[in-house]
Amino acid sequence: MNVRSAQPVSNYYKVMQQYKDARASTDQSRVASIRNVLVTGKKLRTDEMDYLQRNDINLHDQAMRLSMERQAYEDALKHSRSKADANNYNTFNLLQIAGQLKHGGSEELLMRANAIQEAHREFVRSSKYASLSRN
Repeated sequence: MNVRSAQPVSNYYKVMQQYKDARASTDQSRVASIRNVLVTGKKLRTDEMDYLQRNDINLHDQAMRLSMERQAYEDALKHSRSKADANNYNTFNLLQIAGQLKHGGSEELLMRANAIQEAHREFVRSSKYASLSRN
């Protein structure tokens, strides 16, 4: 039994390659979008973390470190006794990161600094911060 195709096999390969290229481009743009969220200091959603775990394990590990550091920072802010303590703790953390930047900047340090600043902004807007004394 002979089967005749309307198109040569090479055309099917070209279509498949175009599909693969389009999918790779979509994956790259999604990872870039998630990286931008991290650079701005925002928290990642669960689906974004899952996506990174499947598609970019290095960025996933970086995001996990940032998430844990941010959580520790937020916990420390919750235990502040005054607004001055919270602001001093913010300054201390940012100075530590700035000291590391002197030895060579990296995108991860920028992500860390922005995550600390974003967490601090959220804390300042909270009722917990409003209830703290000035000193």
